[in-house]
Amino acid sequence: MLEQLARLLEDESYAALVISGDVYDRSIPSPEAVELFGSFLGKIKNKRPALEVMVIPGNHDSASRIGFGRELFARLGIHFGVNAADCDKPVIVEKDGKQCAFFLLPFLNPGVLEGEDADGKTVFLRTQSSLAEEATRRMERARKKLAREGIAYTVLAAHLFTLGGTGTDSERVFLGNAEQIGSSLFEGFDYAALGHLHRCQNAGEKTWYSGSPLAYSFSEAGQEKFFLSVTLTDNGADIEKIPVTPLHRVTSLQGSFSRFSSDISTNAELLSVKDDYLELRLTDSVITENAGEILREKFPRLLFLRQDEAFAGLSAGFAENAPPAGDRQDTSADFEAFLSALYDQPDKEELELFNELLAETEAGEMIP
Repeated sequence: MLEQLARLLEDESYAALVISGDVYDRSIPSPEAVELFGSFLGKIKNKRPALEVMVIPGNHDSASRIGFGRELFARLGIHFGVNAADCDKPVIVEKDGKQCAFFLLPFLNPGVLEGEDADGKTVFLRTQSSLAEEATRRMERARKKLAREGIAYTVLAAHLFTLGGTGTDSERVFLGNAEQIGSSLFEGFDYAALGHLHRCQNAGEKTWYSGSPLAYSFSEAGQEKFFLSVTLTDNGADIEKIPVTPLHRVTSLQGSFSRFSSDISTNAELLSVKDDYLELRLTDSVITENAGEILREKFPRLLFLRQDEAFAGLSAGFAENAPPAGDRQDTSADFEAFLSALYDQPDKEELELFNELLAETEAGEMIP
């Protein structure tokens, strides 16, 4: 995916790359992830020294770690916007005689900005909405000043959840509508490049989520992923979706165990997903033992196997075979009921072996 992006950025018509947060998947990323991101930045800057790169931390990132060495990197044209208090200090990029101001708004953790209450007293802001309103107030003041000075365009990079946005299971969800931001706050900008939601979507007249460049959960299975190419003009922002081709797709399928375990050499659908990251949902009413081990021989990237219908039937079987309230069953009868629910009919040899082991255990417990 990064190789595809690097090749796109060799086109000298691009003036900037904006990464709107969640660079990593955790606040303390793996050394391999840090090395990969560093090598990617080095590669694109070696090819395009004049390309300006803007990066903000998301809610998965640690702002202090993302921002290490930012003063030095800024001299190289790599700008890490890690301090919310600096959101009104944009990066100015010039191209074809026109200038664009990029405002960088990192994920707003509680307390990163101060505001005033009704009595004019300084207070620490806690909710996403109050923090975004304060940040917008500061940025709007700076944006208007720049407009008077002749700056042609203004762009916002932010990491947040807008009202009406469509999420997936991959995001860390904020609680309540107070944590969702109205896109009307960003109307003054020529374009807002948002991060957080994994589905590529338009969140307002001039506001877009590019979405995650790869699928990170099975709720994203089948989603097409994109880079967004943005051209600013006097008539607005022109958006082009550039598809991302993953090395391995993320796919979710359902069907019987026999469908997936049979010869797939003549099954075009199953052959096409053989190398995908797979979630398989078995529809059989009876549990298949060692199903994952068996199916992984045909689908080496099987990550998740579900047998929901079989387990639902198993639960119903337990309820049906449960003794009446107040009745007491011995351990052997409980195990026989378990086998009956699991396999319809208990295996006689398994039941005999269990009773032998049970007798040995009970005899051992009786020894003083």
